[in-house]
Amino acid sequence: MAKNFFRKTSNWIKLTVILVLVIAAGYGIWFLASQAPAKPPVEFLAARERGAEISQKIVELSSATAEEIAEINSLDLNNDYDKASGLIEDAKNKNQEALAQAVKLGNEVQKMAESLDKIDSSRSQELAMKAITTETSLLTNFMEYKSFLDQFLTNLNLAFATSKAEYRQAATNNLLDLNIKTGTIKNLNQQFLEQMKEFDESFSL
Repeated sequence: MAKNFFRKTSNWIKLTVILVLVIAAGYGIWFLASQAPAKPPVEFLAARERGAEISQKIVELSSATAEEIAEINSLDLNNDYDKASGLIEDAKNKNQEALAQAVKLGNEVQKMAESLDKIDSSRSQELAMKAITTETSLLTNFMEYKSFLDQFLTNLNLAFATSKAEYRQAATNNLLDLNIKTGTIKNLNQQFLEQMKEFDESFSL
């Protein structure tokens, strides 16, 4: 009788110990998980990566167009209007390509904004919002850049066709605006990359 009692008591103790260990292990896993840094939503990271690539393409296209404009000006000074006109057409094509990239960037920025509420950390959310604002500003400046470039190319073509000083002066004014916008777009892209680096550091990525 005593042996059965001790055997049952021993089994009960073993079960109790096992149960306690299971509970403790479960709590330990929960505690470690709660202490682990939160991760940003996958959709935000994917949109961010695509957005960064597209922004860089826009910067590269605007820089390439700036180089073409410098060459167009040189050809203009040498009265080589045929070759200059060819480069103008190429610049127009690059401008349209950059516009297509800007539309894509707008879509990625929208996806980033839509996933903001899935970022748990208020600090990381604030950094993400700043980056989105920067990309939005880049898009706004690009649309102004595109408008100035369209005006510049049109005025330059008219200057070639008519030799009127007013068109050439207008083209010169457009060029000053273009140079400012090109620099602004480049700076905004760099700012976005720095903000995203800080965002990554907030998650220890």
